[in-house]
Amino acid sequence: MTRKIRLGFGTAARISAGLARLAGGLALVLMPLVAAMPPAAAQSLYRAAAVVNDEVISVLDVVMRTRLAIVASGLQDSPEVRSRLQQDVLRTLIDERIKLQEAERLDIAVTEEQIDQAVEMLARQNKLSRSQFLDALARNQILPSALVAEVRGEIVWRTLVDRRLRPTVDISDEEIDEMAARLARRSGRVQHRVFEIFLGVDSVLNDNDVQRGSARLIEELRQGADFGALARQFSQSATASVGGDLGWIEPEQLPEEVAEALANMRPGQIIGPVRSFGGYYILWLRDSRQISMGNATLDLKQLLIPLPGSASTSDSQAALAEANTLRASVSGCDAVDALASQRGTAAATDLGSVKLAELPREIRSAVATLPIGQASTPLRLPAGVAVLVVCGREDGGIDRERIRSNLMNRRLGMLARRYLRDLRRAANVDVRL
Repeated sequence: MTRKIRLGFGTAARISAGLARLAGGLALVLMPLVAAMPPAAAQSLYRAAAVVNDEVISVLDVVMRTRLAIVASGLQDSPEVRSRLQQDVLRTLIDERIKLQEAERLDIAVTEEQIDQAVEMLARQNKLSRSQFLDALARNQILPSALVAEVRGEIVWRTLVDRRLRPTVDISDEEIDEMAARLARRSGRVQHRVFEIFLGVDSVLNDNDVQRGSARLIEELRQGADFGALARQFSQSATASVGGDLGWIEPEQLPEEVAEALANMRPGQIIGPVRSFGGYYILWLRDSRQISMGNATLDLKQLLIPLPGSASTSDSQAALAEANTLRASVSGCDAVDALASQRGTAAATDLGSVKLAELPREIRSAVATLPIGQASTPLRLPAGVAVLVVCGREDGGIDRERIRSNLMNRRLGMLARRYLRDLRRAANVDVRL
């Protein structure tokens, strides 16, 4: 049985391999591969499988990358498996060549330091020495250059995205507040740990091809392929570098069609292809859990303008106007008592430390992400109109940095897909396989 080699280099960002230092392994791998073929078949390895802007992708490139995908995914090598993966591998190689050409145009290159670090890291991931790792590639008849090209393509694309797209994305505190407040309102609802493989559709002309490619990947998953490995090899989402891991999310954070598919899934299930805006998704629901805010505690102070429940409309409007005036005047928790004494229209109360999950929904939504020292919007409570001020917080259920990261990755992923789509449209691609 083929030994699976982990190629989880996406999370490290500093990965490649040096052609000069690995060139000694080429003959070791290629000689038995060619020797086992009839002369005509061996000669065909060097013909063009595709030409991208006058650069050739050879049949040998496709063969090597297919072997690499099989080994990394833990599949049993067979002619049937190779045949199913071939077109998806070729499409990936074309995209990779387009990315590399764009990187060359922008003078982005891979260093020897990255080369050495990459080989060492991949060897450690597989609990092998450097030489043992290279021997493992050779035993699976994989040219080191196949790994070189794949990881170099990932590095330069990541660098392109970071340099050209990331500076254009600004995740504001307001966006994070909105998402965090939404999560707080949904305390007790279900979150899902979801992994994705996304294959983009550039136009109606390649929709059927992408759908068939998605179906082939699903078949490989059903045959036991590693989801994360296939995501790294084929997914066009920003999550490809982490094996397609979207983290813990709610359905509302996903495209509508994907959310609908997720609603009918059980933990451990893989479904797809799901057509959504931009392309096809393959989803793996790893686990589900309830959103818990039970550990989050807030130190609160309250400014309350007393008002009976039977108050007239004019009295209610006057109390609301006064509450807004108080809110605008709050300059921190220390000023709450003094402000109440100065205005004389509201009573200041120190509510002490309270669990966020135990607050009424309306209050919880108002204070869940409120910055310390700022006043909430006025709230109509049974006893009157109140303004709440957060004096301290111990978050037990909202990770603002995780929210920021998720929003950033989603937006970058969308921009990166558009970038690659435009590069594809500008490229001259001749597929011959």
